[in-house]
Amino acid sequence: MCFMSAVGGAGRWAGCGLAAALMMASVATAADTPAAKRAAVPATIIIVDVQQAQRESLAGKALISQRDHYQQSFQNDFNSARQRLQVSDQDLARQKGTMSQEAYDQKVKDLEQQVVAFQRRTQMAVRALEKSTDNAVTELMNVILGITGEIAGEMGATLVLPKQQVVLHEPSMDVTSLVIERVNRRLPNITFPVPVVEDSPPAKPGRK
Repeated sequence: MCFMSAVGGAGRWAGCGLAAALMMASVATAADTPAAKRAAVPATIIIVDVQQAQRESLAGKALISQRDHYQQSFQNDFNSARQRLQVSDQDLARQKGTMSQEAYDQKVKDLEQQVVAFQRRTQMAVRALEKSTDNAVTELMNVILGITGEIAGEMGATLVLPKQQVVLHEPSMDVTSLVIERVNRRLPNITFPVPVVEDSPPAKPGRK
């Protein structure tokens, strides 16, 4: 089978006839060089779809499920807090004519501080979820890459390419299914770190 792979966008498939001609020209040129006198070691290539392994492995599915659970829980909390702030704002607007300007201004200030605290906590919750996700993904990726290395060694592969960077390839070169199978045996589940939302210190009042 005639094919050419593109890595990082640097390669360009040019058709079997032209590719074959270029290869013959390269061989003819190399035959006149000292390097050609040494035995050439042919490259054995395997291909892995890392994204598919992440997405379809048991651990990958568990990771996504647990992440979505925490994300939905945070979202529910945020929605409830937002609704409470909206109700407080509406109540304050109705009470404006029933209190002194000084009392009203103080209530407005208190509500603004609550809004700032809500925004700060939302940002920290997002960061906490991202940190937990990164840690879980790192654990899964370490297993995927480790197993890929083992398979490469067993098959005598000298080069491993991500499938997303390959234009055409022989189906037998793709070992993604084998990687997923072994990942499922070695890491059938993954523990998603509980996102810890740390309370940030309140903003310091500005100088008068």
